Amino acid sequence: MAKLARLLATFDCIDLAHTIERGMPKYPAHPQIIVDPSIVHEHDGYYCQTLVMGEHTGTHVDAPAHMIPAMMQNTIETYPADILFGPAIKYDMWKISQEAGAQITAEQIQKLEAQMRDQARQGDIVLMDFRWERHWRTDGGWKYFAMNEPGLAEDAVKLFAERRVKAVGSDTLACETPCKDGHEMKGYGHLEHWLPNHILIIEMLKNLALLPTRCYFMALPLKIRHGSGSPISPVALVPRAASD
Repeated sequence: MAKLARLLATFDCIDLAHTIERGMPKYPAHPQIIVDPSIVHEHDGYYCQTLVMGEHTGTHVDAPAHMIPAMMQNTIETYPADILFGPAIKYDMWKISQEAGAQITAEQIQKLEAQMRDQARQGDIVLMDFRWERHWRTDGGWKYFAMNEPGLAEDAVKLFAERRVKAVGSDTLACETPCKDGHEMKGYGHLEHWLPNHILIIEMLKNLALLPTRCYFMALPLKIRHGSGSPISPVALVPRAASD
């Protein structure tokens, strides 16, 4: 145990979660997000807030039951506690496209991998940095983030599925699903190639720009009975030399 503690002390821990707060972006059809200071010192002698929100609020993970009717038994609490622990590889997708509605292809990703001199392998967690975090707002402009994003073409989705990655995440609201001005195109990861193959989907990450190409990713979903997904608080462990 002491050896593990010494090893962990050589890593920086990068916070990859957005703060849960009123006004944050959400999928337009999802429940409202309420963070209310319902218990306060002046009235009750202690402080406690009431939270009302959907399972897919803020930085979160999707389980297969979220989108696949035939997989209703595959809810978030049925997966092992370490389902979102593992080596991760970051793709700077913003170098390919930063346009809402863009559909990045497998060929474009392979060209990026040639520049990276690395690629996703079996068991990896793929983190896609579209630099979309710059559109995150908690004021009246939140809808742009929620209704616009670049994504992946089907062959790019299949590329990661065929490599048998563990999970795929991004800094956008719906990961691989392209969307422009509220027109949502098909999300092939959600519907055909990732969730149906138990490749979980992580959405609305932040601080991906702080990560090197390789890191170690950790996140724990809430243990929600019959959960279609869960908010998570993910972190990346980055060797000190790599984060300096």
